[in-house]
Amino acid sequence: MVKRKQMAATSPQAVPVTPLKQPSKIPSLLRFPILVITSMATSAAMYSLVSQLGTGDLAGVNKRRDEWWEIAAVLGWKASELGLGWWGQYDGWDLASLTMLSHMPYLYLLTTFYAVRPTTLWLGLLVDIVSTYLPFSLLRDSSPIHRSEASKREVANRSILNDLNIKLYTSFLAAAVYGVVIYGSFRTWLPGFLIVHFEGLKDLSGAYEAALPGVTVGFLTSGYAAQSFLFRPALGAKPDAHDMQMAEFDAESATLGQTIWYNVWGYSKRSRTLIKRTAILVLASAMQTGLRTYITIEGVEPIGAAGWAAMWASAATLVGAVFWWVGDVEGVSN
Repeated sequence: MVKRKQMAATSPQAVPVTPLKQPSKIPSLLRFPILVITSMATSAAMYSLVSQLGTGDLAGVNKRRDEWWEIAAVLGWKASELGLGWWGQYDGWDLASLTMLSHMPYLYLLTTFYAVRPTTLWLGLLVDIVSTYLPFSLLRDSSPIHRSEASKREVANRSILNDLNIKLYTSFLAAAVYGVVIYGSFRTWLPGFLIVHFEGLKDLSGAYEAALPGVTVGFLTSGYAAQSFLFRPALGAKPDAHDMQMAEFDAESATLGQTIWYNVWGYSKRSRTLIKRTAILVLASAMQTGLRTYITIEGVEPIGAAGWAAMWASAATLVGAVFWWVGDVEGVSN
């Protein structure tokens, strides 16, 4: 993002960003429990409805969860995922994008290697996204980042954020990164890894017959979600008090501790926003994919679930790094 030497040359003025509005009628201590209950109830109801629409092809793949810790792990991670968004001050659009990116790898595995129909993939994603978006949209207003009418005082680089071409380019760029990582894995280590650690695979032709353009096109929706969750909030971040402190940093008079802190975390608000959101995406992708793959699919070894999750976590890390590079240009305000 913006280089530290540029920060030192131009002392940014911190602009307070209005916090997301909260409904005053609901006690603050009850909002998160209500969010968790509403989300899980919506998810259960929608999955029950979807099961009546012909998604029975999962029956031959999913295993019974008889152990209490398996159920607790799934519910616990669901609550933790909601907690990351709630205390991270995310809005409904943020959670919808994060859910899309972190839940898709599991469903992609099913449709590519277990002969599960694509309609099941999209229905499952729809349930997961709606069951997170609706509770957040009811309990928290949209962030200025996701409102096209937000003022320049609330959001930096508003004209760039609202530019359709920028949205399309950054979405395709993220899709291309995912496509290259997945396609590269298909052509190298992944098929053999799946054969060894995934018992009960139905078909490996999805890896051997894949073509890079087709794989990339398949990730266009993921690319849009990535630019919404990572690129847009980072580019629209306004300078804060931390930026002012870093701009006043003097290497000659600074203590050792101040120097270390400057070199470790002396980035602009934009960079810090992108770093933190990328870390959240990597964590969510790894945990959601690993837990769900191991606990719900019959015949998957722990190392197999971990390897599949690590591939997607690596792709998310690379997307964040590419967006950092894209944003680190002259002429973009900070």
